[in-house]
Amino acid sequence: MSKSIDSYESCYIIGIGGSGMSSIAKYLYQKGLNVSGYDQRSSYVTNLLNNDGIEVDFEISDHTFNNKILYIVSSAIDMQTIFLKDYIQEPNVLTRPEFLKQLSKKVNLIGVTGTHGKTSTTALLAHIFMFNGINISYIYGGVTSFNGIGGHYGDESLPLLLETDEAFNTFKELEIDSLLVTNIDYDHVDHFGSYKKLLKAFETVINNVKNKCILNTDDKELLNLIRPGDISYSSTEKSTYEVKYPNYFSHEGKEYTIKTKLIGNHFISNITGAIALAKINGISIEQSLNSIEHFVGVKRRTEFIGKFNGVNFYDDYGHHPTEIKATTKALKENTVGNLIVIFQPHRFTRTRDHFDDLKNSFNYSDLTLITDIYSAGEKPIPGISSLLFEGDGIKYIKSPRLVPHYVKTNIKSGDTVLTIGAGDITLLGPQILKYLNENK
Repeated sequence: MSKSIDSYESCYIIGIGGSGMSSIAKYLYQKGLNVSGYDQRSSYVTNLLNNDGIEVDFEISDHTFNNKILYIVSSAIDMQTIFLKDYIQEPNVLTRPEFLKQLSKKVNLIGVTGTHGKTSTTALLAHIFMFNGINISYIYGGVTSFNGIGGHYGDESLPLLLETDEAFNTFKELEIDSLLVTNIDYDHVDHFGSYKKLLKAFETVINNVKNKCILNTDDKELLNLIRPGDISYSSTEKSTYEVKYPNYFSHEGKEYTIKTKLIGNHFISNITGAIALAKINGISIEQSLNSIEHFVGVKRRTEFIGKFNGVNFYDDYGHHPTEIKATTKALKENTVGNLIVIFQPHRFTRTRDHFDDLKNSFNYSDLTLITDIYSAGEKPIPGISSLLFEGDGIKYIKSPRLVPHYVKTNIKSGDTVLTIGAGDITLLGPQILKYLNENK
């Protein structure tokens, strides 16, 4: 029996605290469904869900299957370990990719994908549409000051803007009308099996897009995948939109200035791609540029979190070498003092697969502190630990409780401190600021 998302009044989301799942929850709640869900622990995101009116459970051992409820299960959850294990084939039990596939058949879908930058770029596009009075629906895995969790159900006659995720090959069977691709980098090979298969997955998605793709042809892989009629943007290749750093681009013989609060060339590149995607969906370049001036970014994307005695503190979600290099380079080039980076490696497999590149990604940091690996549910791999990172300018600190004092003794006015990683490292920045203020 085929699985369907029609005719359900209630939805229960397993793994609801995840970035991709929480946005689906909010989207469906605003659509009118009775939405609740489960997650392993309380978090900032589950608190936001509660504030939005969505109930979250932290224990499901007593739950039983109900065929009148639509279940959506995170790709990170093993269904054999929960109460749905005997009901996987039921039409009301969907994985996240299955749900998004079904949803893409019912809406006109505008997609944003790429190894890096898709969340902030999707959020920026949502802001551009809403700022210009276009009540578009959107789903992306981040939190912003203008809407909280990145899910919104808008005018049902308008398209859905979706962060189109390559992890777990989630984007494989989506029906996409127009698509922006920011880049392709070596990641998720534990799922795909090889980088070649990852490239093939992107190629398949691009070739299946019904209308135009917007491709960053600074990326050599995307340069090879562009189709006749697609739109390109780049700083190195002749393209439809020519990016000129630090904050310009030209299109059809006219030069435009980007005024933005976002720091770094990678943001300027992504902004240009977003402007191109917005333009083919009815928003002029001038309208987009005006919107962008008022966009403050996504939480955990080079997010300013506080200041102490002239030292600025930032937090970022980056966990891949390319992301770390881009973020630290942008901060170093836009600040005056030392840059102190506190990094939490994410997953044992990613640390193993990217170790050399990760260790070499802190060239713009004057001091790097490494905390223990955030497992994200993985079992430890023998021989893989944060201690391996220690070296010139890189210090391993076993306990996060020791970090605030170490930072206090190594900062001076004008310095910048960055916490970076996809795990609970985001909690550490506020803890450091609290410690500094209490121990002046």
